[in-house]
Amino acid sequence: GPTRLRMGRRHALNNTAKSYFTSWEKKEAGYGTKTERLGTDSKLPFGHCWLGLQVAVEPMVSPSGHIYSKEAIYQYLLEKQEELARARALWEKEQKEIETEEAMKQLSEAQKKVEEFVRTEESVSRKRTRKPDEEAEFQEKQKKFLYAPHKAGELVADPKSKKQKRDDLKRTSFWLPEFTPSNEKRRMQKPRKRPGSPITNRPLRLKDLTPVKLKVLPGTEKGEKKFVCMVSQKEITYQDTVFLKNTGVVMLKSCFEQLAKPSMTCPVTGKPFKKKHVIVIKNDGSGYAATGNVIAKKWSEALMN
Repeated sequence: GPTRLRMGRRHALNNTAKSYFTSWEKKEAGYGTKTERLGTDSKLPFGHCWLGLQVAVEPMVSPSGHIYSKEAIYQYLLEKQEELARARALWEKEQKEIETEEAMKQLSEAQKKVEEFVRTEESVSRKRTRKPDEEAEFQEKQKKFLYAPHKAGELVADPKSKKQKRDDLKRTSFWLPEFTPSNEKRRMQKPRKRPGSPITNRPLRLKDLTPVKLKVLPGTEKGEKKFVCMVSQKEITYQDTVFLKNTGVVMLKSCFEQLAKPSMTCPVTGKPFKKKHVIVIKNDGSGYAATGNVIAKKWSEALMN
């Protein structure tokens, strides 16, 4: 039979057929913000150090509920304290230099005033005395000037000050050498007294850290350790967990709400506790949308049509 010609794809359906990029084309080209849902493998398991990202050795809990290895957090705070000491020394040195500059500036201004005063006095003493006819002519000119009509004065007076004229010139003639930006020395900010937490950046001291003993899940002692709730003996993965500072007990938040909070008594040791003794241990949550920070964003350049 006769050969049929197959029609090609319409050009209007091809990518980049339009005069602008569609949202899908921008995304495929790598422009704009990208979001990705994090899975369980991207989460920090319970009992791991937030600095070393490994199972915490001699774990310590901060007031914000983050677990650290003792050696890692001690080394971090020591290094930050040394950095603050160096920054404080530089800041104090800069403050002294600023005080010296201000004193020299005030002294220079005072010297200029004295020189201006001496120059004015010398000009007055050396002023030539006018003759009677010259004095009469001068008084007449001064009289005309003082009693001139207001409108005539407005025509001569310039409504803009010297600073306004300079600002206008800077805005319209920014390429002039005197208006080019200069590399001005930035002043240091006053350093903080204490180093901040590596996660929250809030002030953190060694005495704010509390040692915690985590109960290891039987059978995981040799490999990657996993931990259990001291009350229910359930494995702790990504559930909300509570730590009691005065008793050292770690339990699931569900157990805390049902067994400990109503009586404000530790269900393991039987000791009473107060609200200040309760620390909620931070975790990354699971890969599901209901818990944890599961969305990661990457900002890229925007493509303007």
